[in-house]
Amino acid sequence: MRKTFRTFSATILCWAALCAPGALRSQAPAQGSINLPVRPDAGASYPSMRPIAFIEVTLAAGSDNSNSSALTDEIIDAEKDGWNCTSVSSYSVTEQGSTKRVPISAILPVGKGRSCNDRPIPAPVLILLNAHVDSTTNYVVSLVGLPNGKTVVSQPQTFPSATTYNVSIIPQGVPGESLTNGKTRDVGQLSVTYGMPFVGRSPVFVNTKDLFSTDSKDSNSAFAVTGGVEHGLFRTWYTPVQLSEIIQGNQVATSLSAVSNLSVSGLVPWYWTHKALNNGWIDAGITPEFSLAAQYTHRFAQQVTAKTPLLSEDDASVNPSLTIEPFYLFPDACKTYRGWIKSKVPDSSSSTSRQFCLGLQIDIGTWYLPLDKTKSGSQQVEGYGDVSILIPLSNFNFNGFQIVQKDNLLNSQLRLKYSDSVNQTNNYARSRQWTFGIEIMK
Repeated sequence: MRKTFRTFSATILCWAALCAPGALRSQAPAQGSINLPVRPDAGASYPSMRPIAFIEVTLAAGSDNSNSSALTDEIIDAEKDGWNCTSVSSYSVTEQGSTKRVPISAILPVGKGRSCNDRPIPAPVLILLNAHVDSTTNYVVSLVGLPNGKTVVSQPQTFPSATTYNVSIIPQGVPGESLTNGKTRDVGQLSVTYGMPFVGRSPVFVNTKDLFSTDSKDSNSAFAVTGGVEHGLFRTWYTPVQLSEIIQGNQVATSLSAVSNLSVSGLVPWYWTHKALNNGWIDAGITPEFSLAAQYTHRFAQQVTAKTPLLSEDDASVNPSLTIEPFYLFPDACKTYRGWIKSKVPDSSSSTSRQFCLGLQIDIGTWYLPLDKTKSGSQQVEGYGDVSILIPLSNFNFNGFQIVQKDNLLNSQLRLKYSDSVNQTNNYARSRQWTFGIEIMK
């Protein structure tokens, strides 16, 4: 279960789609009061992955004049008199036109300083709300208990719409693909992955992972639509548990089944490898992610290949797997080459990316089918794995010809992959193949 689209701030995971400019609507604050700049947003607490709503509050003027000096002076005087910027009782969040407070679960300082008005770059605080919020209600934040009785209140603000998604589209060519009739031929494929990690602000998720082929007999064609709930197992270690239902089959639905799935996944603790895997020779990013899934499958239809038998109509399986997320080779050489490109192509932003670094990604796993036997009568166990070579293509722009705009969220890379795989949706039909294509992600 691969996660993309992650941006961490302190202990908060906030999706960029939720932080888009222009997502807030406001009105003028009451005359005579000091304006309190705030930014409502939503995301998930980490590592529990519980959906939360929060409001970012900046209490001091920064070097970019992002706040008023009047508020800065007010907070400095208040802190001298004992006002605590990290106390829940120091803030009030209400709906516009109402005096009823929205419950606050915690105040989380983002910066490392001892004061909420550190300069030249002030550290904001996050007000974590313990209540449902929506994108149509105006909310007002005010400071409570200031010693001199001053009124510090925000403009009425709305939360951005709770819509975020991950998309990956990979057109690819496959020479000598295995067909269900036992023959082989060259085919074109389109791999599409779409996911909503959270529906609204609930722990419900929806995703689909599909592989469409130019030949309907392609043994690897598949669709899988998944809906379920997810929650972190531990507070200090990223270990989400999922309960989901999957409808899956091949692209013409001659194989079709419903799968009830219970899985646990997490990141492998490997801090001891930090120096070995982050140096001038190798640049490893996210730690490997493991998954263990137990599934019950009801098959409505089966279309087997010339080499795969019919399986039980009601079946069970256990699937342990490991994903070694992309790691990149020779990062120091990449930096030098990117610097050379930057000097030759002024509009290229490649100096801040992994452009030109050769990346590798590895997936391995096993399907254990306790109710099924092979043709020879032994217990059926199907291992699989793949290795991908990744060549990033994003952030390589020229005057008058931009492959990707610098300020959007679109990324692309060239993926060359060798796989020895089994297709769960087509009775675990096995194929060995090279694929190549351009991967487009958002």
